[in-house]
This record gives sequence, structure tokens and C-alpha cells, in this order.
Amino acid sequence: MKTRWKEMNYNEELDCWVVLWGENLGYKMRYGEWFDLHLGYGRTLPCRLELGRDWYIVTGRNEVKFYLKKNETYQVDL
Repeated sequence: MKTRWKEMNYNEELDCWVVLWGENLGYKMRYGEWFDLHLGYGRTLPCRLELGRDWYIVTGRNEVKFYLKKNETYQVDL
């Protein structure tokens, strides 16, 4: 069974986040794009990718902001 979650990593050369679809395929994320962030145990967080001084996500009615760590890999669904 295939999982819906894909890995999202920061690519320093491209200076953006990339979602990996296969061994050689990647999708460059742009600011303003929406995706679901996998939190574990069946929990997800719908969020929007934004860029200020650094990359962050915005979520919820109150638009809470969380910075992404460039050395981390995130599980996402577009």
C-alpha cells in the first residue's frame, strides 16, 4: 500500500523546499502554497508555506506561524 505522505526537504542550491516524488523527481514549493503536514498518530496540520527572513508555515484561523528547520525532513501531502 502506497502512503500519501511525501518527504519535503530544504534544497540549499535552489534556496527552496522540495517535495520528493521519486528517486529523481522533486516539486519545488513556492510561498503561498497549501499542504498538509503530517504530525504523527493520524494527525495532520493544514498549512501554508511563506517566506520572510526565513521559511515558515501559517496555520489556523488566527494564522499561527511556525518556522521550518532547514536540516529537518517533513512528511507532507499536497
